[in-house]
Amino acid sequence: MRASRKIESKLFQVVSLNLKNNVECIAYVSDFNKARNFFGDEIVMELPIIGAVALKTNSSKLIDGCNKSWIKSVTRQTNVLALMNTARKILTSENGLSGEGVTVAYIDTGIAPHLDFMLKKDRIISFIDLVSNKKRPYDDNGHGTFVAGVGSGNGIMSGGKFSGIAPKSNIISIKALNGDGEANAVNILEAMQWIYDNAKKFNIKVVCMSFGSEPLGINDPIMKGAEALWNKGITMVAAAGNSGPEFETIKSPGISPRIITVGGFNDNRAENGEFNIKEFSIAPFSSRGPALRRYKPDVVAPSVNITSCSNLSSSDYTKMSGTSVATPMVAGLAALMLEKEPRLSPDQVKLKLMSVATPISFNRNLEGAGFPYLKWNRKAF
Repeated sequence: MRASRKIESKLFQVVSLNLKNNVECIAYVSDFNKARNFFGDEIVMELPIIGAVALKTNSSKLIDGCNKSWIKSVTRQTNVLALMNTARKILTSENGLSGEGVTVAYIDTGIAPHLDFMLKKDRIISFIDLVSNKKRPYDDNGHGTFVAGVGSGNGIMSGGKFSGIAPKSNIISIKALNGDGEANAVNILEAMQWIYDNAKKFNIKVVCMSFGSEPLGINDPIMKGAEALWNKGITMVAAAGNSGPEFETIKSPGISPRIITVGGFNDNRAENGEFNIKEFSIAPFSSRGPALRRYKPDVVAPSVNITSCSNLSSSDYTKMSGTSVATPMVAGLAALMLEKEPRLSPDQVKLKLMSVATPISFNRNLEGAGFPYLKWNRKAF
């Protein structure tokens, strides 16, 4: 097969302009030994989770490699961003579930040792720093701490007011995004590989992905990594993105037809916390489908002016908006379901969440099935 057919179109434009250009890319290979022998030190990282290698090579050598039968396809490396824009009461269940015994992994900017994670029981059971290789939990951005608080905080420093959806769930924080809330595809895939290798040891049942990158179609590497974990039995929950109100703006890995993709809505609640379902509206920033010719997102959750844990103090809270806020709410709901029924497959979790959802706009490319209001409908439990 000609190199032009194996190399993703935008990358090929760069490669063909100057054969001396250095390029960073991800190559899907059928034989890792042949890849090692051919590229040598130009392999930045092996990514067995998706059957690929991350490369830093020159255009000429990449084209030569693509003439080999063991290279199947090549894509660009995309930039990954934490999805935040510059309630939980609506979604919680009243059946005593708390996520106890279920581990939720957060791939994000890290996690600060907020007391909502530490008091009564230290529930940060592992912290992996892929940016600076530090051992103790930290968050030099704040996004990861906030997201973990929405999904797994126990709200103890607010007297329970700002409790997360699954307040007794165990937490694994993988810092793959830097202090600016940015990463590249290899950082994210390295985090996914760690989860793949350690899922059984830590009983990882849910992964929260409040980030997004430019989608690269059916060969998108981050999507493939998420689907590999889904196939392993881990419920993967991804943010739709903050590129609305335009359609076809879902970010990767949320473009995957397999995993759970979460959009955002505004509950327009009063200052006293009261809300009227008739006043709910899809957030203008929430990315719309379709994606890969399918309806997306799958569900929506509150995403505007949500309060959660701050990374600046072990007892303070802050507000944030974005689909990255909605995503841990749904990840927390998945943890509750898996506490009740540990043998549920990811497909069953997704089906149950969608079956209890209530539409807001009745447009599936804005909201999927709607928002999973468990107080109304106990079918999920």
